Amino acid sequence: MRVTAIKLLSLADIEGKVSPHQSQVKGALRMRAAALEYVKDVKALAAYIGGSVETPGIGEDWAVSKGLYPGVDIHLVYNRSDDEFPARLRALYSGDKIRVIKGDELATITISLANQLLRYVRETNPGVKLPEVCYKV
Repeated sequence: MRVTAIKLLSLADIEGKVSPHQSQVKGALRMRAAALEYVKDVKALAAYIGGSVETPGIGEDWAVSKGLYPGVDIHLVYNRSDDEFPARLRALYSGDKIRVIKGDELATITISLANQLLRYVRETNPGVKLPEVCYKV
């Protein structure tokens, strides 16, 4: 497990506060977050996507990161649901070349990677009734 000591950026930080891609990604991740309650082994999930477990220290229950391109990393940060808040999945980005990648490309890759997380949930929970979104990827 790596402790992250790097600057993490949202799509809004990269593209500007009126980023249309930030709301697209936020909505897509919101739909998928509840299904991640079924993740039992974060280290295995990270290996499944070719990434690593991280601890960015921003109040997460768990986080995984994956290199997208040289100098461009994605960090998927998850908070379990509790009595006050629903489950939450956020995508943050880092790397010295992060501003070279266009927002629409980051959004597409982020949603594709979130779909891969759902495939992991589906494959590791046979016979369990999962949220419907798990069966749509």
